[in-house]
Amino acid sequence: MFFNFKLFFRQQFKTLFHAEGTHFRLTGKRIGVLLIFYLVFPLIELCNWIGFTLDDLFYFQYRKQKVNHPVFVLGNYRSGTTFLHRLLALDKRSFTAMAGWEIFIAPSIIQRKIVRGFFSLDRALGGHIATALDRFWQKKVQKNVSFHQLGVTEPEEDEGILAHIYSGIIPWNMFPVMEDGVPEYATFDTSLTERDKRRVMTFYRRCVQRHLYAHGGGKRYLSKSPSFSGKVDALYQAFPDAKIIYLIRNPLEMVPSQVSMWAFKWNVTCSPLDSYPYEDELLEMIKYWYQHPLERLAEAPEDSYMIVRFDKLVSDPQAVVRQVYDHFGFTMGGRYEKQLVRQARRAKKRASKTRYSLKAMGLTERQIAARFGDVMRRFKFPGGERQRPRVRRQMKRYERRIARLVYKKPQRQGRLRVRFSRRAVRRLIKEPV
Repeated sequence: MFFNFKLFFRQQFKTLFHAEGTHFRLTGKRIGVLLIFYLVFPLIELCNWIGFTLDDLFYFQYRKQKVNHPVFVLGNYRSGTTFLHRLLALDKRSFTAMAGWEIFIAPSIIQRKIVRGFFSLDRALGGHIATALDRFWQKKVQKNVSFHQLGVTEPEEDEGILAHIYSGIIPWNMFPVMEDGVPEYATFDTSLTERDKRRVMTFYRRCVQRHLYAHGGGKRYLSKSPSFSGKVDALYQAFPDAKIIYLIRNPLEMVPSQVSMWAFKWNVTCSPLDSYPYEDELLEMIKYWYQHPLERLAEAPEDSYMIVRFDKLVSDPQAVVRQVYDHFGFTMGGRYEKQLVRQARRAKKRASKTRYSLKAMGLTERQIAARFGDVMRRFKFPGGERQRPRVRRQMKRYERRIARLVYKKPQRQGRLRVRFSRRAVRRLIKEPV
């Protein structure tokens, strides 16, 4: 059985019996959220697993579906993965990607046929049901979401498909039990056993095969999921001819945006003690999603991956997409090129202008630069410049000299040693900070 019952029951036990004094404490709001979850989640998953079973009975040919040269868009959350993913997904002649409803509501082939049949009938009768659902989703569910808005008919994160086996990051949106550290699924390649890796990736590959089979089987599969940054090795093992696009953004911009995103999610499902809970664990996860992909991709064939900078994607998305096509040898059709130009113009007009307060998060630019200094220096991001060794030696000499000049007390009481901060010394010698 693919479903991770062990993790499910462990999280429920801690949620119900060890929640006191935690960020997922049992408040009235939290109890209401849990009741909705316990009513809805089992029903949805029962339908999904009935669908999976019927697929194996009536559409078993999907297991023979080939998955040729799939493309995976990876990178930390808030690094432009959604933007690039949806730009590439516009090329419907070449790519197919899972939409939100296909991931969460109808992951099986037979479910998709039923849903499509229902909405075809609705369209024939005027489309009133689809219109009402869309209005409800936009005005009620997505009303206060300032970051990534979940698209029902738009391409979405493949991470969601793993919620059906309770084996990914998605459960931590609802049950942020992180007292023991970063979730093991965030560091997939290095934390899970080989048996568990095979279990998860076998299920995921079958879902990809189902999707390709349901869409005719003649297109290249396109995936996007930031959490897959922790499973680069697993992706290459499950899909040996995979193409990986890794997006990277300046940590000074990405970290506060991602911390704010998780805080928003946990404030919806929980009543955290702090405004920005589990900050240390998040920073550790972010660091892994920087270091691990870069290390693993460095050992992969050059034609199997591409690293894309967020600032270049935002400033000239058309050029970046063309570079992707050229690098992997894809063919760009004229119709798609026109769509790309229009979408790029719209995206620039809708560019986010949200500003985040590092002070409110208890962070400083210096702390972020110190933790992610290697990444910042490698990609020459602003704020990541390293102090020159000569300057550091000078600072130590100035500190020693000044310390000898001040606050000498009588010999019998000993000498009071004074060590100035580098900032104070720089001010004294009139050097810029």
